[in-house]
Amino acid sequence: MDRKINFLDTSNRISYKKYISNNFFDVVVIGGGITGSGVCLDASTRGLKTCLIEMNDFASGTSSKSTKLIHGGLRYLEQLKFRLVHETGSERAVLHDIAPHIVKSEKMLLPILRNGKLSKFSTKIALQVYDYLANVKTNDKNKILSKNQTIKLEPLLKHNDLLGGALYSEYRTDDSRLTIDIIKRAYKNGAYPINYIKFKNFLFDEKGIINGVICEDQLSKKKINIFTKRVVNASGSWTDDVINDSNKKLVLSKGIHIVIPHKIFSIKQSLYFDALDSRMIFAIPRSKVVYIGTTDSKFNHASESLTAKKEEVEYLINSVNAKFSTTLKINDVISSWVGLRPLIKDGKKDVTEISRKDEIFISDNGLITITGGKLTGYRKMAERVVDLVIKKFKNKKIKSVTKSLKLFDNDYNFCGNQSAEFGISHNDFSRLYNIYGDGCLEIFKIFNDEANCDEIIIAEFLYCRRREMCFSLKDFFTQRNSVVYFEIDQLEYYLKLLKKYLISHSIMNSSEWKLELKNLKDYVKGITKFN
Repeated sequence: MDRKINFLDTSNRISYKKYISNNFFDVVVIGGGITGSGVCLDASTRGLKTCLIEMNDFASGTSSKSTKLIHGGLRYLEQLKFRLVHETGSERAVLHDIAPHIVKSEKMLLPILRNGKLSKFSTKIALQVYDYLANVKTNDKNKILSKNQTIKLEPLLKHNDLLGGALYSEYRTDDSRLTIDIIKRAYKNGAYPINYIKFKNFLFDEKGIINGVICEDQLSKKKINIFTKRVVNASGSWTDDVINDSNKKLVLSKGIHIVIPHKIFSIKQSLYFDALDSRMIFAIPRSKVVYIGTTDSKFNHASESLTAKKEEVEYLINSVNAKFSTTLKINDVISSWVGLRPLIKDGKKDVTEISRKDEIFISDNGLITITGGKLTGYRKMAERVVDLVIKKFKNKKIKSVTKSLKLFDNDYNFCGNQSAEFGISHNDFSRLYNIYGDGCLEIFKIFNDEANCDEIIIAEFLYCRRREMCFSLKDFFTQRNSVVYFEIDQLEYYLKLLKKYLISHSIMNSSEWKLELKNLKDYVKGITKFN
């Protein structure tokens, strides 16, 4: 294993591509979202030489566009998917243990309404079953609340049809950061993940079995071949394109989320509540904003653009206005994101009725595909795939270790003490720790050691370029720190600081900055304007 070169540093990309094209891998994973990153980590920790390719930035698809909850899927009890609820519910505690900096406990309030989706009785029974299946600890078990108790927790709820409520435990996360932390841990364990490498086709041996992939570097447009014993397709909503079979496996469901300033929608508490139709949606406070979602509609890659439509935004706004003492307007929305759920086809069922189960497919040419599933279940999905790969290799069974493999080296207290020695304010420490975990320590070191780095956002950007394969302003402000979603009011200020530093230090020239800025601004326009 050659780790003399830091391949996660963007400046080493040419050397990195040369390395992966000149080596032979046990496994190549297609897809750098949560599922692919999970497979990459599991395989590398079981001794398999693993390469992961992602056609865009890591986590840039569905894995940065979820509701950002590690949740057990309360709604799946309706579909009697008890195994799914048990597995994903149990995984919440595992993920909190291995990544406490980005998987945090969150109490969820479920208002119970007259003529609502759930009655007090059905809610009580459902949550008791949920707590049992999800192995919820005693102090986190659900509580059924009176009307007055519910109003006290969330005064903005309309009173007229309110019968009471229920408080139950979930976990919130940052989906893109979780994915990137898994990628980095896989790299530390010997894997070779690389972004902006697009799968184009397969290479085959004389028996017609896949033994490699033909790719294109999206940055240089040069071709690259990577040879391997096995390929795992974890490409999410692009699964059918990679399989290239007339028998399509997936139906795609589009979900949007909108972001509102907290001062406009000043809820005290995360909520899961009845929408205008038979669905339920979330409202989650986060720092100075609240995000609301999600929708659920069929999507076609070939004929539709992946943007939030005006009617979808209005559906979420009107659902909030119907249940809360507020009057949100479309102009109150400061940002949004749109994601696709890859759902396993299930007859003629509508996307709202299809289970979020995962499934493994094995093609005649040896391709192993894992698709479907939920963010919460990524680790178990990866474990099942790698079990199968090892079985195909006829190797001695090696058990997965990811259940106890931490995604950090130093805990909160250690990082807090170190940050104080660096002279970092508590606010800066808290913000950066909750994004980068113990990676914040290197950001503080860059901030202190590089004399001309007089703003911490600059140190943050340099860290991401050197340690997280971050190639652009868009990569940085989307997948790395989510500024365009949760701190969009700070974006212009951050850009002003970065422009001055990057151009004066010859990290970018004026032409490169203009192109970078245009790409970012085009993206921002797409998430803030609705047609």
